Amino acid sequence: MEIGLENLRRKIIISLQSLIIVLLILVAGPAASLETGTPENKDQQQLQTQLQVLQALNQIAVSLTHIITYNDKVVLDQEYNTIINNLNLSKIPDADIITLLQELMDLLTSSKIQDGDRAYLSRNYEKNVQEELKKRMRSRILETDLLINPYTSILNAMLNVGSFYFNYRYRMEDYKKERGEAFWKIETNTMQGLNNFYKKLLKYSWDLMRRYNFPDEWRLDEKQLNDYTAILKEPNLELRYRKLERIENSFQKFPPYWYYRGQAAQEMGNKKEAMHCFNQFQSIHQSILRKDPYAASTAMCKTMLTAEQAAPGSLKSDLEVILANSEDADWGNILFAALQYARMGDAQTAGRLILRNLDNGHKAFIENPEMIRTVGPALLLNARPDVFNRIMEIVQKNDKVKNYDVLWLYGQIRNRDILKKIESEFDHVLLAAANKSLLNPLNMFKGDNLSLFLPTRWMADNLAVTLVLNDETGEHEFQPAEVTVSPNLPEVTVMTFKNVLSIKTFIKKKRAAQVTIALVREKLAEDKTAKEAYDIEMLFAAKILPSEQQLSKIIKYSKYLFPKAGDAKPKASEKGSATDPEAKENKADEKKEDTDHYAIWFAKEEIVVNGEHFQWTDDGVIFD
Repeated sequence: MEIGLENLRRKIIISLQSLIIVLLILVAGPAASLETGTPENKDQQQLQTQLQVLQALNQIAVSLTHIITYNDKVVLDQEYNTIINNLNLSKIPDADIITLLQELMDLLTSSKIQDGDRAYLSRNYEKNVQEELKKRMRSRILETDLLINPYTSILNAMLNVGSFYFNYRYRMEDYKKERGEAFWKIETNTMQGLNNFYKKLLKYSWDLMRRYNFPDEWRLDEKQLNDYTAILKEPNLELRYRKLERIENSFQKFPPYWYYRGQAAQEMGNKKEAMHCFNQFQSIHQSILRKDPYAASTAMCKTMLTAEQAAPGSLKSDLEVILANSEDADWGNILFAALQYARMGDAQTAGRLILRNLDNGHKAFIENPEMIRTVGPALLLNARPDVFNRIMEIVQKNDKVKNYDVLWLYGQIRNRDILKKIESEFDHVLLAAANKSLLNPLNMFKGDNLSLFLPTRWMADNLAVTLVLNDETGEHEFQPAEVTVSPNLPEVTVMTFKNVLSIKTFIKKKRAAQVTIALVREKLAEDKTAKEAYDIEMLFAAKILPSEQQLSKIIKYSKYLFPKAGDAKPKASEKGSATDPEAKENKADEKKEDTDHYAIWFAKEEIVVNGEHFQWTDDGVIFD
């Protein structure tokens, strides 16, 4: 019995030993594997640290070279804000680099530009963007896909103009014109301090190079940096590219080099080389800047090379890079990303980005007719309703934009929806009889002339206005004899059509008539739709009313024009004295005749928008 128990114990011990050995093997296996992989991981970490130190040093050196070479306060301000004060400290592994940065920032602070100068530069940048968009619009007049695919030309324009950081370097002379060369020069003592700092940077670079054991050829020296800066200034595109190609060995570990070389290749049409350069940028980029303008611009360039063929995931990744590296002030980058998302069919993200620009006060892309015609279709095509309404609200408040541009912008939606958006405009329309062309809407009495009160934003170049009278004698056409913007109310233009009909005879014989006002604007050159023009017709029925009733309608209309006048209404007995200098003289006679006095009122009946008819009354447009 004891022998049996002993054998059982032995078997259990052997089994446990086997189990422990198996467990040890299982545990030791991954550990051994980890231990084997450690040198490789260490090498990778060492390389990453080397690149971080190297790129931080080189970026400081390049910024310093740009400031000294350009001797320009704006370049200094840009390098301070965009590079030196924008370094991601978590990506900088050495405290000596932080010390260098602090000293450099102290040196530069006194020479930064003032807020007023920054605002001036911002306005000029907006003008440059607008000019580039106008140029693109003019060049695509012959294109047939303007409304079908409105994105490509605008995206290319935004890419070409670049963010302010790059645009200023390309157009420095234009920016300086208004204020003169001397205004932007850096103070002598600051320049002296920068030159002294450069010597200190050289010593720090040498110490750090030895400490982190990276090859000396990776570090950029003064001559190389001066040559590099001179190459970037080269206006000849092909020459610039060739020179950049020749310095590859020295700059291969410096990401901005690959951006500039890729950008030059892309401008030359060498897409394969451009993509190679942009991929090189992204492969060595260490994110040492919190918001990196080079990373954003590289991603923008890539999306234009790959947008048609790239997988949505890859394209989205580049768009995320653009946004991650763009400040709110970089509204061009944000607009670019918004339009790319819109092109992908992501209306939600596109709308969010457009609203981001508008919320931050960046409206340059929709502030004048040229911008509306250029960017409008891309912004509104498949836009979210809230974004659509926000853009149109801004556009309609802008006096620079004519309603025909609004009509064109709405051209891709139903006429009914067009009319709903601009319905309030028609509350300001009035057709009235007048014995002379007067600008006071309360002073309308019997006469042979007709005056049309029209919102001034309906007036535009190449606008044809025709009045057609239909009565028992047939159809008669009239052109405006006088067109005057009201001096006291510039929002309203008065058109006078002379000798249209005798109001006295019309009332006496109780005639009937219909008046049509046709507004026809020839279509814009960039509009490739089948329509020949943008046209609106307004139909009025001539009705004979007691003068009291006519006056109440005129007062109601005047409230649209003079909302500040409040609810005060002139009494019927005061209507002449309030508006007509001759009324006081004839006051007694008018009182006597009031009970038998009749006037003509042109009641609103119908609006025709691009051939589609809608019922219209003095109270507004009626939608079924």
